[in-house]
Amino acid sequence: MGLDLLDLVFSGGVLRLTIDRPGGVTLDDCVAVTKRIGVMLDAVDPIPESYRLEVSSPGLDRILRRPEEFGHFSGRKVKVATRETTYRGILKGLVGDDVVVEVDGKDKKIKLMEIAKAQLDF
Repeated sequence: MGLDLLDLVFSGGVLRLTIDRPGGVTLDDCVAVTKRIGVMLDAVDPIPESYRLEVSSPGLDRILRRPEEFGHFSGRKVKVATRETTYRGILKGLVGDDVVVEVDGKDKKIKLMEIAKAQLDF
């Protein structure tokens, strides 16, 4: 369907899927995925108990948790906090163990291990 599956969590009787694509997803995208996945899950029935299926976008200010998300959201505005300071700029991606953020026209490398919190900055 041209979408990326960013997260899949089953907890408390709810199966949550978080989807995205460059440029973002719409409500219609979420509805289409819900219908398609719902039919597939009904046919295979991999979850024995009853559950609710939720499909959503990552949100405008989503927290970046996994290293691959720094590549996925490359080109978007971010806020990256370390213990010492907070950087705001354009995410350039992940190079080795460094998150690269363009701050005031210059690339700033931030060690992945030094990041206390990173999120999209709407």
